[in-house]
Amino acid sequence: MRLAALVLSCGVAAACAASPDAAARAHRAGEPAAHAPVTSPGAGAWSDDGDRAALRRAADAALAALKRRAASGDASAATPARGLALLRDALDQPADKLPAALAAGFAALPAQSAFVTGYHEPLLEARRTRDARFRHPLYRMPADGHALPSRAAIEGGALDGRGLELFWTEDPVELFFLHVQGSGRLRLEDGSVVRIGYAGNNGQTYRAIGAVLVERGVFRRDEATAPAIKAYLRAHPDEAPAIMQLNPRYVFFQVRAGQADDGPNGALGVPLVAYRSVAVDPKVVPLGSIGHLRVAVPGGDTFSALIIAMDTGTAISGPARVDLFCGPGERAARIAGELRNQGELVWLAPR
Repeated sequence: MRLAALVLSCGVAAACAASPDAAARAHRAGEPAAHAPVTSPGAGAWSDDGDRAALRRAADAALAALKRRAASGDASAATPARGLALLRDALDQPADKLPAALAAGFAALPAQSAFVTGYHEPLLEARRTRDARFRHPLYRMPADGHALPSRAAIEGGALDGRGLELFWTEDPVELFFLHVQGSGRLRLEDGSVVRIGYAGNNGQTYRAIGAVLVERGVFRRDEATAPAIKAYLRAHPDEAPAIMQLNPRYVFFQVRAGQADDGPNGALGVPLVAYRSVAVDPKVVPLGSIGHLRVAVPGGDTFSALIIAMDTGTAISGPARVDLFCGPGERAARIAGELRNQGELVWLAPR
């Protein structure tokens, strides 16, 4: 559920060279509680309430990416690739044999209390040409990207007349949040859907507008969710442009190929899979790592499933901090926008 993401983190983000999409998005994060150790139930005791076909799809994609890295000389890819191969073997077993196969193939690292957020893939209405309604552009990356102006300057017309417009949208608030997420889908006038991804940014430091609204007393920290921030901006249209321009970072896009069901590419360069892919801190959790996550999600449900580290984000720091990709659509947006909970996280080490 990439929907955890939004804009409260004071360390929010946008520049992870490993993942273009992750580079653009900012992860909303409140202050996580201490990472208190908890008792691990052991690999054989874990439930997996997720879509098994989706887990297989995520494992296949991540394994292919790591094999390419290993073939190019990246020694760090070997261990997570071996773990993914073991997971694939375990998934060939009947469902009732999966816990035993996991226990045989993996050792459970100590369980931790993890701070869990989410992110998603937005869908915006857009047009190929500007009109009175669709007048807010998505730009391609300028060739002279080394010296680009701020968000305020760009929105004031600094790039006009250079032919950089890819598409036009009608809602500046949703466009701002698309910049935060870094990738999404555009529905055009003929009903077709175009996938777009991160192409670069203007090099300016990201500033979280959620944190600004907390500083101004508009929200308490626990109130500054993505839906709440959007609602505030829409309720205050005279203030909204200036508030959004307090974040000087501006994101540029490119049209992205992919199948209709594919998620955006993560740091491994392969499509993310909803409720199976997570963003991690690659300094402490190697990409391709397999874990088990259990956390309460908005709406009163509990997510309890195996997950794979397939993405990164600069606000995701430490071994017990994950951002869950929630997929596309309104429900994913709602869950991702509100998810900021402590959960139980156990990483698996291949034997």
